[in-house]
Order: sequence, then C-alpha cells, then structure tokens
Amino acid sequence: MSVVEEAPLLEARDLRRHYVVGRGFLKRKGLVRALDGVSFELRAGQTLAIVGESGCGKSTLARQVTMIERPTGGEIRLSGTDVAAADGATLRRLRPQVQMVFQNPYASLNPRKKIGTLLEEPLAINTPLGAAQRRARAEAMMVRVGLRPEHYRRYPHMFSGGQRQRIAVARALMLEPRLVVADEPLSALDVSIQAQVLNLLMDLQQQTGVAYLFISHNLHVVRHIADDVAVMYLGRIVEQGPNASIFERPAHPYTRSLLASTPVLGERRSRRVAAKGDLPSPLHPPSGCAFHTRCPYAIERCRVDSPALLPYGKALVACHRTAEINGSG
Repeated sequence: MSVVEEAPLLEARDLRRHYVVGRGFLKRKGLVRALDGVSFELRAGQTLAIVGESGCGKSTLARQVTMIERPTGGEIRLSGTDVAAADGATLRRLRPQVQMVFQNPYASLNPRKKIGTLLEEPLAINTPLGAAQRRARAEAMMVRVGLRPEHYRRYPHMFSGGQRQRIAVARALMLEPRLVVADEPLSALDVSIQAQVLNLLMDLQQQTGVAYLFISHNLHVVRHIADDVAVMYLGRIVEQGPNASIFERPAHPYTRSLLASTPVLGERRSRRVAAKGDLPSPLHPPSGCAFHTRCPYAIERCRVDSPALLPYGKALVACHRTAEINGSG
C-alpha cells in the first residue's frame, strides 16, 4: 500500500510583489521587485528559515504570508486555499490560522494594556468565549511560556526584553494557529536571552505541531531551529534545501558568502569566500544573475542570463556554474 504524502500547509508558486515608488519631483516612477518569482513549500510542524541581507525581500514575504498585503502575482496557498485570490470572507476565516511574532517585543505590545488583556484580545475578537474562559486560556498560555500568574495584571514596561518576547509568543499562539511567522524574533534580545526564547519556540512546536516561517539574518540561530532553509537575494531564492545541505555543503556563491560573514563551527575554510561590494539598489538591480556584480565566479553569461532554480544534490540552486564550482552533484 502506497503512502500518500501530506499536502503542504503553506505553498508559494512564482510569488511576486512589486512596488511603484517615486523618484523625485516631476521625475518618472521606478519599480521595485521586492519579490520576483519566489516558490517554496512548508509542511505542518516544520520550520522553514528565510535568510539573506537586509533588502532581500524577507519582510515583504512575511507580509504576503500573513495576508497584510496582496501579492502582485503568483499564488500563495494556505491549507490549499489561494489567499492571493481570496475574497474578504475567506481571508477573515484564514487569518486566525497565521499569526506573527515581531522583531521588537516592546513595540508590538500596547503599553497601555495589561498582559492579561493583551492575551485575551485575540480570543475576544475571534471567538465566542466568555470572560472566564478567555482568562483561563490566557493563564494557561502564560504558564506554557514560563510566566507567572501574578504577571497577568502587569504592563509591558514592567518586563525584561526576554519576558516581553515570551508574551508576544504567547499572544501569537492564543488562537492555536497552524503557522507562525517569526520576523527576526531574537535580534532585539541579548545573546544570553536568545537561547532561552529559541528553546521556547522549539518546545512549543513539539507540543502544538505549529509550523514556523522563521525570518532571520542570524545563521547560528537558523542552524538550530530550521528544517529547511531558503536563501534570498534581491527578491529571489538563490538556494534552498534541507538544513544540513545548506550549512554543510553550500553550493551557491552567495550562500557561501553569508557563511563566510557569519562563521559556523565545522565549516570548511575552502568554502569561505566573501562577497565583494554592497547589495545593489533594488531600483536598479543588475541584469542577468543579480549576484554577478559581487560574485568571485561570475562570467559573461552571468551578466546577461538569469539562472533558473534547479536541483543540485539535495538542494535547489540558481547558478550557471554550480557543477563547475562544486564538482559533481
């Protein structure tokens, strides 16, 4: 008897998000392709990490997944429903299934509301639960994330950064979502606190089966939490695959440069080739392969021909010289 593979919880196909931006008084407008043909899958209970430099499109992707914005083109499916083409009623039904944890826990919490009120608010808006039931759910979630009962009546400013992020995580899980988008959730925390919140996220995933779309520039964190990794550069995925493949056998020159700029234990020095120069302007992206202006392996073809994302080993890589640079696949 054959085993039927579970359908992806989240699936993007050729996802695009373009912005028209002004370029000064009486000057023509420009087009920023923040997402330019992104495809990936994420299954229930798994973690997909999106990594890359600032400006690569990570946060834009988060806004599409959380249905804050509609994409310019392509598909993004949640539990089989294309949210890009969904009507208002469908979006209202789907939004509770996707919650978000933001980078700055203090900015994401209303300073005028007590923690208990903040945790109960999603239930008050989205469920028919009464006050006693909402409070019971909020108190149970506080225990789950390591907060004490007396914290229920305190305000956000009375907590440390790590505690505030625990509160933000608790609020995101109040509606029992199937997917949590974590946009740089540890970057505003001290290094000593990051490990505690990271372990909390991993424990909650084991307990609840929630999936994470984990957006980060911290490769140390990504290596610990991610099942799969997608590396983005100027709105496109240049390499994606299982965690071990990305960190132990990085194939794309840009992935190698990220690992070079953030040393990882066990990484082979021969692969540590840093990128040259700065990230190009999204308003004026290079022709061909967008990375060719910084790539030590670039040839003429790279300047004129944009590479497709093709299988190489256990990963997908968008590079004309993948086999030549890495040897046999």
